[in-house]
Amino acid sequence: MFDLVYWLVVLSTVVTLAFAWGVFLNQILRGRTERDEEYEKLEERILELMGQFRHMSALRLRMLDKKIEEMKALIKQANSLYSQLCVREAELMGSFSKVETERFESDVKERDAQKVMEEDAIETENSKNELQDSDLSIERKILLMYQEGKDEQQIAKELNMGVGEVSLVLSLFRFRSDSHP
Repeated sequence: MFDLVYWLVVLSTVVTLAFAWGVFLNQILRGRTERDEEYEKLEERILELMGQFRHMSALRLRMLDKKIEEMKALIKQANSLYSQLCVREAELMGSFSKVETERFESDVKERDAQKVMEEDAIETENSKNELQDSDLSIERKILLMYQEGKDEQQIAKELNMGVGEVSLVLSLFRFRSDSHP
């Protein structure tokens, strides 16, 4: 009987192991099918998203191509308007330069006439002054002004001379007066 119990224990152990392996394998297979289903769903979602992305990017590219064509047309139109503007500007500058040249020439003529008149007036005044001052030499004028108490800078300014010239004349006359008592 001991043998029978022994065999029953062994047999029940083997059946228990077989059952456990069966349950284990069943769980593994069921897990695989569930995971496979999840992978398939995920794969389908990824493919769906990729399709939507392709569709959206194709639309965006078409819109971008359309905008590029519109920009090319606008640039072409702007270039055309710019060339027309340049031509018009050149025409205006041509007419403007003619008018300005005529104005400039008339202004130059007026200025030349005014200069000639001013120079004549100055020459007339100078000749009057020369006639009045011809009686007195430059040296005498310098000495008279110095005796009046004016310094060398004032004398030079009034006579339109350099300060050095006035100093030279004064020093010459001082030398003469010192040597001739």
